[in-house]
Amino acid sequence: MKTRLLLLLPVLGLASLLHANPEISQAVSASFGQAVAREVLLLKGTGTTAEPVEWSVYARDAFRAEAQLRISVKMEGGQWKALAAGAGERILSPAPPRSLEFARLQVRSAEARQAAARAAALAQVTFVSVDYQLAANAVTGAPEWGLALKDETGHECGFCVVSGESGALIFQDWTPRFTGTVPPAAEGEGERAAKAVKKAARKAWNWTDRARTETKGFFRELFR
Repeated sequence: MKTRLLLLLPVLGLASLLHANPEISQAVSASFGQAVAREVLLLKGTGTTAEPVEWSVYARDAFRAEAQLRISVKMEGGQWKALAAGAGERILSPAPPRSLEFARLQVRSAEARQAAARAAALAQVTFVSVDYQLAANAVTGAPEWGLALKDETGHECGFCVVSGESGALIFQDWTPRFTGTVPPAAEGEGERAAKAVKKAARKAWNWTDRARTETKGFFRELFR
């Protein structure tokens, strides 16, 4: 079963480095300085059946309050390397309101994936790839992983939020491939309220890279 395979721990060696955790912050700091590393707002990564080897990092410009930076962090020669990938006003719109505190990040991307895989197994949902986001909770500032689970056709079949501090599953939503036969008018008030809550929680993770959208460059928006 594909989901069962995703529960396996990553192998040691190079694979153990392919996670977005302190290595990412360290790579940003090495290339752009601590001032920028402290202003990181969001990490995005597209996964296949393994961990991403490239992450998009979005940060406030430490020297221009109105500007944001886009940084590409790639695995090259066994090390994470950070390169500039754009800058401007409101690159992310909307953008996470708080910067990430990497010192609070205790759960790696692979561990967050495992938590989502366990939830998927209980929900009897099979997925083959994951798109990742890491952002700070707007209220508590705690780092949280948002994971969009994709089936073999690339459709999102589930979305989970996992605490970056404890690894606890905070939120889960499983989207059926085909809509049900029950018309909205036949749903109870409780069902409609529950759907509204899930929709709002899911929408909160739709950070948009406006700069790429406006320039009509190639960009496949994550977590649509």
